[in-house]
Amino acid sequence: MGKRKLILRNFLSPGDLVMLTAAVRDLHYHYPGRFLTDVRTSCPELWEHNPHLTPLRETDRRVEQIDCHYPLIDRSNEASCHFIHGFAEFLSSRLRLRVRPTLFHGDIHLSSQERRWKSTIHELAGRDLPFWIVNAGGKFDFTIKWWDWRRYQQVVDHFRGKILFVQVGEIGHYHPPLKHVVDLRGRTDLRQLVRLVYHAEGVLCGVTALMHLAAAVPTRPDRPPARAAVIIAGGREPPHWEAYPHHQFIHTIGALQCCAKGGCWRSRTYALGDGEEHDRRKNICSDVAGHLPRCMDMIRPEEVIRRIENYFAGGANRYLTPREQDAAQRAIAKTLNGPRFETTTNLGNVVEGLEQAARNAVRARISNSKGRGVVLFAANTNQMIDVLACVRVIRALGSDLPIECHLAARPTRRLRAALKLLGASIFCVPFNNRNSPATITRGELRLRALIQSKFSEALVLEPGTFPLVPPEKLFAGGVFRKSGALFARRSEFRARRGVWKLCGLPVPRCSADVAAFLLDRNRCASVLPLWRWIVERAYFFTGYVDGDGGAAQIAFAKLSRPAPLSARLPEHFWSSSRNTRPPELLRRELRAARRSLS
Repeated sequence: MGKRKLILRNFLSPGDLVMLTAAVRDLHYHYPGRFLTDVRTSCPELWEHNPHLTPLRETDRRVEQIDCHYPLIDRSNEASCHFIHGFAEFLSSRLRLRVRPTLFHGDIHLSSQERRWKSTIHELAGRDLPFWIVNAGGKFDFTIKWWDWRRYQQVVDHFRGKILFVQVGEIGHYHPPLKHVVDLRGRTDLRQLVRLVYHAEGVLCGVTALMHLAAAVPTRPDRPPARAAVIIAGGREPPHWEAYPHHQFIHTIGALQCCAKGGCWRSRTYALGDGEEHDRRKNICSDVAGHLPRCMDMIRPEEVIRRIENYFAGGANRYLTPREQDAAQRAIAKTLNGPRFETTTNLGNVVEGLEQAARNAVRARISNSKGRGVVLFAANTNQMIDVLACVRVIRALGSDLPIECHLAARPTRRLRAALKLLGASIFCVPFNNRNSPATITRGELRLRALIQSKFSEALVLEPGTFPLVPPEKLFAGGVFRKSGALFARRSEFRARRGVWKLCGLPVPRCSADVAAFLLDRNRCASVLPLWRWIVERAYFFTGYVDGDGGAAQIAFAKLSRPAPLSARLPEHFWSSSRNTRPPELLRRELRAARRSLS
């Protein structure tokens, strides 16, 4: 009998996925050689170098796809169990096995190369320093978890010169800047955060993914075997469900009526008016003191300071030496120009920001555009092969429309010659230091190409998407002639309604696909800058719009121009994202493109 193949799916937050890594580890521990497992999650960075994963395809008939949950959370106030039991119990029930936790933490792996790399703090300070990571904010979904940032500042100030604090946080969430810290807010992706935790001696935060990473990420050989962590928890979660044995978990369960027998599990301190589930009365804090939940207000800075000092008094950690203090100040000075919270888009200021961007967009005009043509774009070598193949397909279909190829990387001489021979023009897409060719997103590159284009009417195709009919036929469609835009329609809609409701916009029933679309740049001149404004703030909007298509839809809706969607448009294209065999014409032209560039 062959091994059982599983694809485990979960698209919740990073903290939940750290717990899923533990369940995968424990499944293989108890049943070695019985399973091949792969995952589909919202945070692939957490699974890098995981020895328990084997690449599997959804199209394999022998693969079982399992949407993973942890229903045990519904009994968390009564049952004597930890979060780490949640996915394990679910898999036990689903697979009719007995999966039990083997270790009291998640299963995060680093490669030997990652372990050898210098930490960001080492690079900034010029020497290896002990440091603590502080997360002084959180997501707007769960404002009830926030502690006052001024109190975090009191803690940092108390240890100034003794402990080097490094502030992290995702831009688009609530993360006001602290003083006298190394400011890495918005400067670390999830994998970089994992590596930063590896080097850290301690962590100060609320109940967040960082808390779970503090336990799950291995410690350096020269660091204490158990990473220090002080967690400001309040009364939302029962401590036996969230706390790790070696953490200082500061809670107020049992001290208030609202959490007398367990966590309240509510979401927000006040309603934000975005129409989300978190804003329902049952999810709003019932006992508020000023701007904090009373359970968090009861936790004073002096208590947090005392808990941190425990690690140093007991000898697990040590304070900075005088020479290390000087190096720490150099590191702090190098990050004083960190992102200002009030200038980044978040749930508290998105309405005002979108309104201003819409007012500016209304005045936009397109100059020196005429005719119609095809706009292609590419950011790397593999995508350039797709671009060349797409040009060949268009010409093989009998189309003589002009074609623009917008490239964010320098094309080779062979590519230039091949495109010129096919009558295609090459444009270099400008980028700044923040958006190098290695980091520019597909959405940003698409819009820069579209704004830079010389065509009045453009068919835009992303890399890996190829037409199956001559483009002239698409421009002749009645919907496009009437509205000046046409997007393919996807039946599913994965976005959340929060920003739509907050901004007073109708929530769409389905999503636009921007793998291939038609746009009259003159008639949609005001849409382009607003669409670009949204895409450039993907750090925030990703959670509320369904990809770049959703960004286009919200731009059209804000300007009172519904984006026209077509259910038939996808029939005219083949995309590499489909699990279908490409037509013979496309296979032939892809082979020819690869040969011409090899």
